[in-house]
Amino acid sequence: MEKIKIKGDGLLNNDEKELLNKLLNEYASKIERELKKSSLELHIKVYDREGQRKKFSLNLRALSPAGVIEASDADWDFARTLHKTFNKLMNEIEHQFHISDQHKR
Repeated sequence: MEKIKIKGDGLLNNDEKELLNKLLNEYASKIERELKKSSLELHIKVYDREGQRKKFSLNLRALSPAGVIEASDADWDFARTLHKTFNKLMNEIEHQFHISDQHKR
């Protein structure tokens, strides 16, 4: 992965930042296998207007020479939101480029 840009990570606490780095490295390697010479942009929004819980909204964009692929999701649990957003991005990559069809023997 060439670059990973994160916008809005200042809104997260230390545990959430640690989880973000762990999952970002895990999924970045998977995306790199599918899209060569790509970079990621992650925008994090946190909504905590009412009550004690925080709602997370993530917008993820993969930039590659083949094009731009986007995925977004929102949920109350940060880990679940990260997983759902990255899985949506992986599904969109598969949908656009049919990666699994290219690897058949």
